[in-house]
This record gives sequence, structure tokens and C-alpha cells, in this order.
Amino acid sequence: MLAFELVERLRRVSPAAANLMMTMALPAIIPMTSGLGIRVEEVSETRSRTRLPLKRRTRNHVGSIYLGAQVTAMEVTMGMLVFSHFPMGPYKALVNRVETDFRSKAKGTVFAVCEPPPEVLASFREALRQSGDKVEGWVPVRLEAEDGTLVAEARFLVALKRAA
Repeated sequence: MLAFELVERLRRVSPAAANLMMTMALPAIIPMTSGLGIRVEEVSETRSRTRLPLKRRTRNHVGSIYLGAQVTAMEVTMGMLVFSHFPMGPYKALVNRVETDFRSKAKGTVFAVCEPPPEVLASFREALRQSGDKVEGWVPVRLEAEDGTLVAEARFLVALKRAA
């Protein structure tokens, strides 16, 4: 997709501008994220990071961040890293399963961080090279509070294939 190519080119010149562009484009790409306030903070070869604020639209009945908003932020963060390696257009990806473990309440702004071991993305690349067909693999993401406390961990089973 052309938009992602432009963002990746911009990232080489100004990572901050590329992150701002992705933050602004996110609600158009994934409409359900509109109003959550997810901000893209980093997308590199090895890591992606987003910020999710505690606000009226993300707050649940006990005053912490709603489960759906937390999982959405983690999935968006994982997707940014996966699509930076396997761009939309040449590739298609879907989440087939998610497993989440919650460790503590999200009482304020949280940060979703996707920093999988290098072998995770390498195994996707190798499996696609060998089979040329669809591959699956687990991609881990963690959710941290501003003070670094672990709020949640998730694993996304990603199905990746070359586009026809």
C-alpha cells in the first residue's frame, strides 16, 4: 500500500514525522481506533511502541483502561512491526488467535511494546521463502505503565501470506 511506503521513506528522514503521520492515519486505517487516542511513538527494525491514555473513552467502570482498548493498542503495535517487515500489498496478515495475561490495573497512560526475539520475524521470512504459502507464528507484546510496571502481556498468532 502506498501510504505505508511513504511512511517508511519518511521514517528514514524523520522518525518523529513518520510516527505522527501514522498516528494521524490510524483511525482511517482501523476505524475502531478512532477516539482511543493511540499515539505511535516508535517503529524500528526490532521494536514498535504506542501510547494509550486513560481518558473518558478508554476508562472502564472501575476507573482503569478498558480491556478492549488495551488489547487493541497491543494488536496495533504488533501490526506496525509486522507490516514494517512484510508490507501490505505484497503481503496479507490476520490475527487468528490472541492470548492475554493481565498483571495489574492500567490506572493511567500505558505503553504497548512489541519487541519479539529476532528469530520470530526471521522464521516468518524463512517459512515464506521455503513454502511461498501461508505461515503462522506467535508475536509477543507487553503493556507497561508509565513507571515501567507490567500491566499485561499478549501473544498474537499471526497468519501471514503473500498476496495473490
